[in-house]
Amino acid sequence: MDQQLDAPKTAKRRLSAKADTAEAALNLSRTLEPATPLVTTPGWHELAEDSYHSDPCPAPSLSSHVAMTIIGKSLMHAWRNHPRSPLFEPSVMGGAADRGSAAHALLFGGKAIESIAADDFRTAAAREARDKARAAGRIPLLSKDIEGLEAMIEPARQRFHDLHGGAFLCEQTAIWREGRLDSAGWRRARIDTLSPSRALIVDYKTTEAAVDNLSCERRIADMGLQMQAAAYVDAVESLHPELMGRVRFIFQWQEQKAPYALSPPIEMSEAFLSLGRAQWKAAGHLWDKALKHGAFPGYSSYPYLACPPPWELSRWEERQLTDANLAEMLS
Repeated sequence: MDQQLDAPKTAKRRLSAKADTAEAALNLSRTLEPATPLVTTPGWHELAEDSYHSDPCPAPSLSSHVAMTIIGKSLMHAWRNHPRSPLFEPSVMGGAADRGSAAHALLFGGKAIESIAADDFRTAAAREARDKARAAGRIPLLSKDIEGLEAMIEPARQRFHDLHGGAFLCEQTAIWREGRLDSAGWRRARIDTLSPSRALIVDYKTTEAAVDNLSCERRIADMGLQMQAAAYVDAVESLHPELMGRVRFIFQWQEQKAPYALSPPIEMSEAFLSLGRAQWKAAGHLWDKALKHGAFPGYSSYPYLACPPPWELSRWEERQLTDANLAEMLS
């Protein structure tokens, strides 16, 4: 009897799943063309920032950002946030992101910065000026923020010079393919800095938060940045097989506000890189499969067994020992 009652529900679920797959396949068939000419050959390419972010590959490619969304959320979220998806909606930059972009631009080249003569963006005039600057492809910054940029980037410039031991390459775009030749998926990465030998990658990040050792370590885990490290190393090793196993990766954080402190160079341990490589490889497999079948599922439909974290058990045990009312109940 139970099976007979559940049969219609099961059939509906199957029909729903088929409908979702068909819709995803239809959306994939409407994949947006990149804003610039396609890049059809693997290698290092000179691309403007906007060209890279529009994804110039022949098919929607996997970047570290897409991989982090796949592993951290789902394929559904990754496809919706992909620049080649018809569902894509560009995100609106905030003040912290604009300051970080401006520092990148001054250090490594990029978009022009436009000074906004206002104390903040609360007024309609200031917001209008900000929006016009963005529409023109410039980075809008309050005048008071621009004044601190030079003080911010000078120590950063020296740090990158010291880490690379001299001159280094900036904003390098790698395009490569992964997998069997007949079904290899496209990959892309835009690397902040590379040593001339391409054996050292140093990635620059800015933050309004702390940049001490432990804060940076937690940020890597919380954001899934080990996948970015793995993706960038994979890019170099795929295009330069002779460097296999010899490419180093370092994160360099800096505070966005005075005193603009630099973090210690944060190099990835082998354990962290191994985790990142496994997640990057898994994301690539899932992405290529999703593109092949035109299906980008959300979270799993299988039940998940929620378990208490160890610290929650410890906290309860401690409370039982220290709370007189609970101790009386348990005695």
